[in-house]
Amino acid sequence: MRRCNIAKAIVATAVAWPAAAATVDTSIDVLSDYRFRGVSLSDHAPVADAGITASVGTWFAGAEAISATRIRAADRPTRRNAEIDVSAGWSRSFGLVTPTVGAIAYVHPGGGEAANGEVFATLAGAFGPATLTAGVNYAPDQAAAGGGNLYLSLRAAAGVPRTPLTLTVSAGRERGAFAGGATKIDYSGGIEARVLRRIMLGLAYIGNDRPTAGPGRLQRNREDGVVARAGVRF
Repeated sequence: MRRCNIAKAIVATAVAWPAAAATVDTSIDVLSDYRFRGVSLSDHAPVADAGITASVGTWFAGAEAISATRIRAADRPTRRNAEIDVSAGWSRSFGLVTPTVGAIAYVHPGGGEAANGEVFATLAGAFGPATLTAGVNYAPDQAAAGGGNLYLSLRAAAGVPRTPLTLTVSAGRERGAFAGGATKIDYSGGIEARVLRRIMLGLAYIGNDRPTAGPGRLQRNREDGVVARAGVRF
């Protein structure tokens, strides 16, 4: 697979989307740090994050823009620049179970790096106020990432009765180019609050098991830390 094929296919799908028939959700957030699978891709600097998702029946397409981030291969010493993530896929609920499949492209305009991308599948199940989601992401061998990548994840979220709070925990195992050619375990635990229907606040402890010893930027970006988020939903 050529490294830009995923990005071209997803962009073509988004352009052809029948907007008049779509349900559209948008978000705007400010984060104290941009973390990707446990590793900081913004050098622990704050970022702005805006996203939009349109769905028609069981199909969806979306885009997310991040103000400053490194490429997905976190071990590569490229400079930070804006990032645009473009995705498309299919999702449908069968009772309490919801499978989702799709593809996502990570594009860094002006950063000297071609788009890289991956395909993904998740299976979510509702258990009372809690939701458990298992996922797999696979990136084929591509030059922009320096190889292929496989990521397995598990996430749980539970609403606290009679409050606007939701508790979340997650863990993932990654091996390949996005983990620097090694195997990495990431984890997180946090709390989210939805205020006045549209305002979303969050606080999470995020980390991974990769070595942090040493003076380099890569080692500092692997350090565990607390990430704060504030944003609005439309």
